[in-house]
Amino acid sequence: MRQIGLPFFFLCLCLNLFGQYTSQQFSGFVRDSSGAVVAGAKVTVRQTATGFTRTAESAESGYYVITNIPIGVYEISAEAQGFKKYIQKDVTVTVGSKPTVDITLEIGQLTESVTVTADAAMVEASTGEVGRLITGEQATKLQLNGRNFAQLLALLPGVSSTARSQFDLFGGFGSNMSAQSVNGGRNYTFSWNIDGADNKDNGGGGNNFVNINPDAIAEFKVLTTNYSAEYGQNAGAVVNLALKSGTKEFHGTLYEFVRNDAFDARAFNALSKQKLRFNNFGWNLGGPIYIPGRFNTDKNKLFFFTGMEFKRLRRGNPQTWLVPTPEQRAGDFSALPASQRPRDPLNGQPFPEGIIPASRFSPNAKRLVDLYPLPNASVAGGNFVFEPPNPLDSNQYIYKVDYNLSEKHQIAVHYLRDYYTSLQQTNQTATFDRNIPGTNASAKWTYVANPTTVNTFQFTFTGNVIRQVNFQPNPVFLTDYSRQANGIDYPMIYGNETSIPSIAISGFNSLTTTPRQWNNFNRIFQFKDDFSKVLGSHTLKFGVLVMRSRKNQDNQPAINGTFNFSPGHPLHSGNALADALLGNFNTYTEASAGREGWFRFTQAEFYVADNWKAGSRLTLDLGVRYMLMQPQYAALQNASIFSPRFFDPSRAPVVDPASGQIVPGTGDPVNGLAVGGSEYPEAFRKRFPQYSEDVYQRLLRGLPKEISPWDYGTLGPRLGFAYDLTGRQETVIRGGWGLFFERIQGNFVFGRVNNPPFIQEASLFSGNVENPAGGQQRIFPSNVTSYEIDLKVPTVQNYSFGIQHKLLKDTLLDVAYVGSSGWNQYRAVSLNQLPVGTLTANPGVNVNALRPYLGYASITQYITGSNFNYNSLQVQVRRQLQQGGILSVAYTWSKAITDASDWSETPQDSYNFKGDRSLASYDRRHVFVFSYIYSLPFWQQQNVWYKKVFGGWQVSGVTTLQSGRPLNITVQGDVAGIGQGGGQRPNLVGDPDEDAGTRTRWFNPAAFAVQPAGTFGNLGRNAIIGPGMNNWDVSLQKIFSINERVRTEFRAEFYNAPHHFSYWDVATTVGAGNFGQVTSATDPRTLQFGLRLQF
Repeated sequence: MRQIGLPFFFLCLCLNLFGQYTSQQFSGFVRDSSGAVVAGAKVTVRQTATGFTRTAESAESGYYVITNIPIGVYEISAEAQGFKKYIQKDVTVTVGSKPTVDITLEIGQLTESVTVTADAAMVEASTGEVGRLITGEQATKLQLNGRNFAQLLALLPGVSSTARSQFDLFGGFGSNMSAQSVNGGRNYTFSWNIDGADNKDNGGGGNNFVNINPDAIAEFKVLTTNYSAEYGQNAGAVVNLALKSGTKEFHGTLYEFVRNDAFDARAFNALSKQKLRFNNFGWNLGGPIYIPGRFNTDKNKLFFFTGMEFKRLRRGNPQTWLVPTPEQRAGDFSALPASQRPRDPLNGQPFPEGIIPASRFSPNAKRLVDLYPLPNASVAGGNFVFEPPNPLDSNQYIYKVDYNLSEKHQIAVHYLRDYYTSLQQTNQTATFDRNIPGTNASAKWTYVANPTTVNTFQFTFTGNVIRQVNFQPNPVFLTDYSRQANGIDYPMIYGNETSIPSIAISGFNSLTTTPRQWNNFNRIFQFKDDFSKVLGSHTLKFGVLVMRSRKNQDNQPAINGTFNFSPGHPLHSGNALADALLGNFNTYTEASAGREGWFRFTQAEFYVADNWKAGSRLTLDLGVRYMLMQPQYAALQNASIFSPRFFDPSRAPVVDPASGQIVPGTGDPVNGLAVGGSEYPEAFRKRFPQYSEDVYQRLLRGLPKEISPWDYGTLGPRLGFAYDLTGRQETVIRGGWGLFFERIQGNFVFGRVNNPPFIQEASLFSGNVENPAGGQQRIFPSNVTSYEIDLKVPTVQNYSFGIQHKLLKDTLLDVAYVGSSGWNQYRAVSLNQLPVGTLTANPGVNVNALRPYLGYASITQYITGSNFNYNSLQVQVRRQLQQGGILSVAYTWSKAITDASDWSETPQDSYNFKGDRSLASYDRRHVFVFSYIYSLPFWQQQNVWYKKVFGGWQVSGVTTLQSGRPLNITVQGDVAGIGQGGGQRPNLVGDPDEDAGTRTRWFNPAAFAVQPAGTFGNLGRNAIIGPGMNNWDVSLQKIFSINERVRTEFRAEFYNAPHHFSYWDVATTVGAGNFGQVTSATDPRTLQFGLRLQF
């Protein structure tokens, strides 16, 4: 199977099948006034903005189809001998739409014509897909908190949001696209496409490489279920975004948006406002490329669109620390009660008067303690207050060219670039710049062989680079973090770093130095194609996709060393700070070098689809897609897994039952571990010269390089139908079913480079800073992150049945049942968890001596054993206003159930993870969203001065009402005695709703009790529903028309306009002081002002 990639690639070249997501088409019947079909009629569609033209001829049945057309507004004409020419204007083609335009010809001469105008609302009578449109008007007119277009998905039915604040989606790793769930699916299963080019970080978490600014969006469509076999790669919703394009006329926009904390209200529980400065500015320009009298003189062949956008964010992040006082730094602890003063570790007696003589100080340790800043405040929670800078910038560049070489050849090229820059580690001694350039580049060629045969080839290059560079000393703490500059000269273990170590002192904030960070280099190459052929009433499509991913990601451990001063060792003085001054550490760790990972995969997909006009009213969508997904593998083969099949209990080490340490000289250090492949590649041998040693060779256990086998059972059928009840395109019943597959998440694959035996890290105990190597060498079991060998491909089936009805010529009603279910979903389990009650039954025995797999501590194992189920009623009413504007109401009543909501979720009991089956964390029972763009109905025509002043007003907004998200109630510690805490649930002993629903008592805390030791509680997962959301965002715009082509728009945007907080987080840990209380809420009222010039 590993040799299949070359034949697939060769096959793709031979078929010349590259390019997808060009599914827009026109279709319909040509009839005369008596209803009889007209064969041989010439049907022509012309895009009014560019002059792009395509033709077709009606078949014997009178049916015509024109495929693979770009979005836009069209004029449709039909001609036949003996009939008047038919013209229909203003027919809109949106992303992925298949408008049905039936044509009635009147008897007469061709020199005569009949002209009609299309209705603003058109039902979708040619496909069973469930897709929802977001227009460019919505993208630019609706207020977007942070101007992240992905939040527009929340306007649609079937979408539930998991974000407290939409503004927080703009962050240090770019814009977060994973804060929403569609139809019960996990939030990283979306497929994101820009003009047909894949924009998703497949295999690496699901974020977008480039986040297109709203002013560059023509429109986008979200296919949520029953979509055609031409869509693949992922199992969730498909987001097809269309960039704006150039037209015959020059059009452009210049804009700026401004936010400032001076405009805002105070946040929830805040005594003052946090600093906020946000500027978002940019421009775009599109039009024809021509040379007067020489080239493209009709301005209908070559077009461009380009733009730039810039974001500048400055936010406050005040912090309160507890740092040593000057007296404490000098060794003076006399202010403490006598019982708390430090004792001399040499004789166990208290230091006289609680003062440590300076002669006893460790020179290196004293210099490290002195790196702490001096106190500057006396407030609750600490004595040192500071507000480090937190700048975040992004630049975006867009270049797009469309070239209509002829009626047979069209070329479209785009290059998109995002560049995020942020300052990181602002609360550490060393800061650095995180630079993330993201790229999406595409070239697409459409070839029209004849009116019934079209082929589109597309090559896409996408990716990003996460570069963490420019490490500088943080002026809050010091001016130089090198060992030499600070007089730090203790002998290191490996000595591969010149920076000062990190220090952690119990009772004080840690002073962390991280002089190196991980970096990422990610590239995805795609070749795609769509070939369509019209055969009578069948529109056939065949396609191929080939994707190659190359991702290099390293990992940097604490090469500079980390000292921990805390209780629990023989040299402890009773005071951790005193230990630090004396240089007596509890633990010291130091790594030899960073870890490098090269991760690769190839994916090939094939499909065939038939959009069959089975009758004048019935359309069937039939198709199948086959996906071959190579499991992601480590090309250096330095990423090990743990598997029970390779674990031999007889080779397990002896573990001391009191301390949990491994007895030196016992056991096999690679017992149960394995790597892929039969031999190490040359690149590995250069990096690990010791590869020939037995400990590395025994990892080669005959597994394929991917470790997991290929899964061939990935054949996904798609079935759909649309039936026009009246034949007048007013009421359509639609439904369908499909099977979809998801690539396995890559993040748990990347972490395996941290597993033994490839790491070299020294851990020393109870020693002195002046000679860390003199500390005790203890060997404790390692933590391991792994995944099961026999992973399955996550699978989802979607199904729906609904009705779409045209209420008015500009208003559509959609009502549908939409459901989905999934299996083989990935999740985490704790493979080395103890059976319930084990620690309780073995008091005094260390957990490591009782583990099922001795020699290892925690083993986090990722498996494909989870499933989910989703059912919903989805309703949408959408009205396109004649004078511009949109009214939309979306309502969803749904229920999502699963045993794991995310790939990293660990169950309460890994021996019974199905016992966690309950509501998904993203379940929202009711979601109501009302969005509107409305021009106030007076003086829109600004032809006199007072109309210019008082007219031209527009109001827009989004109102969101939704049920609360589930809350998971847990207890502190390891009550069940399984060797790990966190996630264990209590007993339910009362009514959680008694006197509940307030800020200080969201639920009744007395309804929960800690379960008896050695048991799990009887409360289920996610058993309590948290606060709902009631949010009103409103925008007011004043439009000044300078002339017919140029206008200026001033915007005032109010987020959470009524300043009504919707509670968000609730304390859910039994026994905590704030248990049952609301701890956070949505953002306060926030204002943003904008100015936009358009021509």
